[in-house]
Amino acid sequence: MSSSPQSGHSGAARPAEPTGQRPLPPGVVGLSTLERAQRAERPDSAPSGTLIVGEGIQVKGKIESCQRLVVEGHVEAAMTAAALEVLARGLFEGTAEVENAEIAGTFDGALTVRGQLTIKEDGRVSGTIRYGRLLVEAGGEISGEVDTSRAAEARAAGGLAGVVAS
Repeated sequence: MSSSPQSGHSGAARPAEPTGQRPLPPGVVGLSTLERAQRAERPDSAPSGTLIVGEGIQVKGKIESCQRLVVEGHVEAAMTAAALEVLARGLFEGTAEVENAEIAGTFDGALTVRGQLTIKEDGRVSGTIRYGRLLVEAGGEISGEVDTSRAAEARAAGGLAGVVAS
């Protein structure tokens, strides 16, 4: 007996995409509210290797092989990536090592940024923070053990030299 669309047994048929929406680029898992709006203006703007944790989504664990993480929901993880972006309602808890970070929401944990750490107007960053360059917009907050990457490396090297000398 063959199935027909009327019988509701269409086999391996894929759900239809909403009218007017394009498929996501390869390597993109989902789109945040902000990125959906931007994508409507620039359809192919999300680069490959982007993981977007949308509003209302919670992710826990280790994030690997990710070029760019965009957080609009809640992430509890350890990760290494080229870029981290925590949007206004986003929360990242854990450990992140990135080239550049932009925080408009909340980051709590250990953050190492080799390039520039940007804390937006409503951004909150707390924990152990290491950065190459720092930009804090008026209203942004940073607290905890905060240092430049160079100073932290120099202290670590000095500590190792003291151990070797003794």
